[in-house]
Order: sequence, then C-alpha cells, then structure tokens
Amino acid sequence: MRDKNFTATKLKKRMEQVAEHIEGYLVDLDTADRQEGEAAEARAGKLKDKIATLRAQMQALKAMEIQVAEAPDG
Repeated sequence: MRDKNFTATKLKKRMEQVAEHIEGYLVDLDTADRQEGEAAEARAGKLKDKIATLRAQMQALKAMEIQVAEAPDG
C-alpha cells in the first residue's frame, strides 16, 4: 500500500476500489471459464491468483479499519 496513514474515509475508498477490481476479475474469470484451450486455462489461473491477492488485501484493509476505529484519534 502506498499510503501508510489511513483514515476511515481512505480505508472505505480503498476497500471500494478493491471490491470493484475483484468484481471485474470475477466477470473476466467467468468469460475465461467459458472458453476452451490452454490459453484460457492459463488466463483463468492468473485471474484466480489476482482475485486471491485482492481478497487478502481486503482482509488486511478490514483489519486496519478496526484498528482505525479503535484508535483514540480515529
């Protein structure tokens, strides 16, 4: 993550961005799953990796959101 100083607003915006990316990759994955061949399988594998990475980022953001909410200065 580029910015280490997160506010609740920044976290919410970043979480929305990550969710949009995940949704886009899921749509792409659905398309790749309907195609045949090694190229489609390779693309599906890459998309699954990207989705997993973004889901891990989302979990980290949710953990930060809790920390920000519990911080005395918010």
